[in-house]
Amino acid sequence: MKEKIEKMLAELSERLENANKELSTCPEGTLSYVKRHGRGTFFQIIYSGGKRLRKSINKAPDFIRGLARKEYLIKEKKLLEKNIKVLKDAMKTLVEPSPDNVLKSISKHLQGIPEHYFFPEKNKDCWANQSYEMSDYRPEEKKHTTSRGLKVRSKSEALIAEMLYIFNIQFRYEQVIRINGIVLVPDFAIRLPNGRLFYWEHCGLMSSKEYREHQKWKMEVYEKAGIVPWKNLIVTYDDEDGNINVGIIESEIKNKLIV
Repeated sequence: MKEKIEKMLAELSERLENANKELSTCPEGTLSYVKRHGRGTFFQIIYSGGKRLRKSINKAPDFIRGLARKEYLIKEKKLLEKNIKVLKDAMKTLVEPSPDNVLKSISKHLQGIPEHYFFPEKNKDCWANQSYEMSDYRPEEKKHTTSRGLKVRSKSEALIAEMLYIFNIQFRYEQVIRINGIVLVPDFAIRLPNGRLFYWEHCGLMSSKEYREHQKWKMEVYEKAGIVPWKNLIVTYDDEDGNINVGIIESEIKNKLIV
């Protein structure tokens, strides 16, 4: 939500900057229009020496358009400034209704109970909700909570989980699997309605050489086991700034997981 407001602020600020630049090129004075006896007359109004001066400009259409545009820009500027102030004030007080923030607002005497109590699960007998071996690697790094109470390691993983919820795709997070005696932990193990299994790896630290080497080794192990992108493996990435492309995530789901 804050990202959306920040984006709106940036767009409005850019519009305000452009409006101010254009206003500096507009003609002097303001536009007036008087209609008498079925005929209209455009006037340029200028204040000089405490006096209001009015000059007919009917024969200067470009000048009329310039003053009309100026009037529009002045009103646009006022609205932009008002909305920018409203958004900036909202940014100061906004608390996103994320699961993490909602949980923080729970009464203190209830905050010690298991978090899953606050997220009633549907279809408890389905594959995704059955007991499985989940990785216990650095649980303290799971700082992001999905709308269904699942703890994950990054915002990107939380977004992928939410997209899988939306499309009703069954998945298990960080399920331990064993391939030829090697233990692997895919970010998401996915089971389709037809029983096919998919695995989803999201790579978020590609700026780290050590991380890249580990991912390369992991892909080699997958490939030897017949787990490959053109068959049953999805691999996505954060960009250089740590952002994720939602369109790519949605496309992967629609093209590979919807049957």
